[in-house]
Amino acid sequence: MHVIISIKRVLEGILFLLIKIFYIVTIPVRPYSSWLVRVIRMSWWKMRLSSLGNNTKIYPSVVMHGSDKIKIGSNVAIAEFVHMWGAGDIEIGDNTIIAAHAIITSQTHDTKAYLYKDTQVWQTVKIGERVWIGTGAIILPGITIGDGAIIGAGSVVTHDVEKDSIVAGVPAQLLRYKEK
Repeated sequence: MHVIISIKRVLEGILFLLIKIFYIVTIPVRPYSSWLVRVIRMSWWKMRLSSLGNNTKIYPSVVMHGSDKIKIGSNVAIAEFVHMWGAGDIEIGDNTIIAAHAIITSQTHDTKAYLYKDTQVWQTVKIGERVWIGTGAIILPGITIGDGAIIGAGSVVTHDVEKDSIVAGVPAQLLRYKEK
């Protein structure tokens, strides 16, 4: 028992030493580290997604299942903790912003099935250009959101959203159209 504890302490010491060495060695590149991490993260997403436009920002802790079926336009910002299920295709237009904790799913289950877990239903989600999806909003399968629309925080979008409209609530309802 003492041998195991001693080995564990030695390994912890070695790990601590390696972290210290890494910390010291990386001091010269520290001012550029956030830029480098962002480049690596965006390169990783570019390889995984169906398409990814220029100047798009996908912040840390974003989860995308079925990422090979997700298309993201240019100048899009996707905040932390956004979840997407892209089994049935998700298309996001240019200049769109998606706030933290939003959920976009193109996948559901057949409501007529005896065992829901044994069924999959995929419906494409299309999000237009210049759309703003608020914090915690949920976009369900088969939804189309028109260009310039605003989805209020915490809304559950169960029907298509018209161009330049502002919707909010559970389920999301039209509040008004944007002034031009």
